[in-house]
Amino acid sequence: MDVRIWGRARTLTLLLSFLGVMLAGLAHAGTLTVTAPNNGSFLGRTNAIRFQLKQARVQAKVTAVASLNSNPSQKITVEQNFTPNADGEVDGQLTLNFNEGTPEGEYTITVSVNEPNNSYNTETRNVTVDTTRPVFIEVSPLTGSFVGGTVLIRARINEPNIKEWRVTVNNNNIPNNSGSTSNLEVRWDTSGIKNDGPQTITISVKDEADNETSRTVNVTLDRVRPSATILTPNGITPIRQQSNIPVAIDVSDQFERSIDVTGIEVILQTLDGRFIQRVSRVSSRNNGNATQWSGRIRWNKSLPTVFRMIVNITDKAGNVAIQQSVVVRYGS
Repeated sequence: MDVRIWGRARTLTLLLSFLGVMLAGLAHAGTLTVTAPNNGSFLGRTNAIRFQLKQARVQAKVTAVASLNSNPSQKITVEQNFTPNADGEVDGQLTLNFNEGTPEGEYTITVSVNEPNNSYNTETRNVTVDTTRPVFIEVSPLTGSFVGGTVLIRARINEPNIKEWRVTVNNNNIPNNSGSTSNLEVRWDTSGIKNDGPQTITISVKDEADNETSRTVNVTLDRVRPSATILTPNGITPIRQQSNIPVAIDVSDQFERSIDVTGIEVILQTLDGRFIQRVSRVSSRNNGNATQWSGRIRWNKSLPTVFRMIVNITDKAGNVAIQQSVVVRYGS
């Protein structure tokens, strides 16, 4: 064989071999799989785009672009380099953050990979961006309240996409304490609490984008009924005819400020139980867990010469005192 022909053939063989290697490299295809978020997910302020790469060979740059559907020019781009393991795999994530100034609404997230001499598929996810935390419109009981028995915990929540609300007492769950409605209503049976005193109710709300807000309500558990003592009139000394009668009542409870004067009712009745009138309050004075209530019975022609004065007390927690009464007589 002519040496020149043999040389040309040898060169052609080497060239074809080199091209084969190059084509094999170009034909190599890696795979991208986005594992989170899913289509239809809600994204809040802090989010992770989780993905897996397979058949990677060298360091690859993974890029995620979140575009607002209503205005595609409004977009956020995050990217990072990842090095595969010995099996040519990457299990990684990109952090995609939004803030209060980010337009809310429907977005398309496009995830792509750039690796030398390798090609990957591109994946997209359709999501909703929501960066607004839920808002409490109304909560009861109020901080500083006195409660007892079964307490109705209520709240109205301004949030269209509630994932879950939860109510705890002293950081402990109570029965039927979770839901997803905008009107929250939970009954707390206080019989499981051993001692009266300060208690902490916490209501937390999380929306579908994991934006969360909470409200803490500090209350006082009071299951002891108050007591009342009628100081005047004493029911022994007759009252002078056509005289006004001063009324003084001492009321005590186990906690300071647990008595509200609106919960003190003083009425007059006939001896057979017919209502005559209410006794008007003149003043009240608090001293620790005691309250002195002062009033006046004004004489009038329709007032019987003998009648009964009855005292009913209900404290702020709804505990009712044992009713007190005294028979009042006008003398001659």
